[in-house]
Amino acid sequence: MKHNIVDNLFAGASSLVLHVVLFAMFIIGMDLTSTPKPLAQEPQKEIVQATVLDENLVEQEVARLEKLEQDKKNAEQERQQKVQEQLEETQKELARKEQEYQDMEERSRIEAEQRAKAAEEEKQRIADLAKQREAEEQKRLEAEKQRKLEEERKQKAEAERKQAELEKQKVEAEKKRLEEEKRKAEAEKKRIEEEKQKAAAEKKRLEEEKRKAEEAKQKAEAEKKRLEEEKRKAEAEAKRKAEEAKRKAEEEARRKAAESDLQRQLEQEQQEREARRVKGVVDQYSLMIQQRVKRYWLRPANVQSGLQCTVQVSLLPGGDVKNVKIVKSSGNSVFDRSAESAVYKAAPLPQPSDPKAAAALRDFQFIFKPE
Repeated sequence: MKHNIVDNLFAGASSLVLHVVLFAMFIIGMDLTSTPKPLAQEPQKEIVQATVLDENLVEQEVARLEKLEQDKKNAEQERQQKVQEQLEETQKELARKEQEYQDMEERSRIEAEQRAKAAEEEKQRIADLAKQREAEEQKRLEAEKQRKLEEERKQKAEAERKQAELEKQKVEAEKKRLEEEKRKAEAEKKRIEEEKQKAAAEKKRLEEEKRKAEEAKQKAEAEKKRLEEEKRKAEAEAKRKAEEAKRKAEEEARRKAAESDLQRQLEQEQQEREARRVKGVVDQYSLMIQQRVKRYWLRPANVQSGLQCTVQVSLLPGGDVKNVKIVKSSGNSVFDRSAESAVYKAAPLPQPSDPKAAAALRDFQFIFKPE
């Protein structure tokens, strides 16, 4: 507090000395000793030797000089006016500074009083604060004690909580383990149940397959019996049919044999009849041929009567004689040659219209006995 008051006094004195120095510098800067410059006096005119001057130019130069002088005068008045104004401003500023200094002093005094009061109050506040701090310290210590107790309690509670948490975790882990074992046991039970169901289903399937196999076997045996019965029936029927066929075949063979015998007999009879018929025709035409040969026979001289010879005659179709041959001579060659000649002369010999009879007469023999 005391230090602040000394600082304020020192600051006020410094400000006052500064204002005094500034005011002194301002007074020194002013040219108070200089006398006001006299108004521009008309310059001394230099006497020159001139002969003729332009009056207008002179008047203009005079006016210019007067105006220049007036301007300088005005400028000086303006400068003095500004200096006066600055002085007044400085005085006002000094007064204001003085007032400010007084105000500052007053404020310093008031502030000193306030600071003293504040210092007293601060002292009291410090004392109160000390008491408060002591109380707060006591309170803090108590609070710290309580905090420590609370901290210990919390730590204990935290330890207990952690222990409980650990116990809980253990319980949870044990619970999970038991649940896992229960789940595994249930899964194992379910698996065993499924295995049982599968085994039962497999057993049922096997029994069903066995039943079906048995049924199939029975059906197969029944089918086998049916097939054997059918086979037996078929074999019996085949045997019956074979026997029937054999019997029929035998009957057919016998019938055919009978028919064949009959046919053969008929054919033989027919052949015999045909042969007799052909023989009859041949005999008839043989007789006719002998009669015709006899008509063309000329008795040779000196041939005794009563001779005969067997002549073999080969004919061409149409009855022409192909060849004549004496197969049994009469003993008389003349007679024999006359017989051959008579055969050639008698050609064409009569031929039957029946082919078989004609064929039989292609090559035949007859006994030529003209008398």
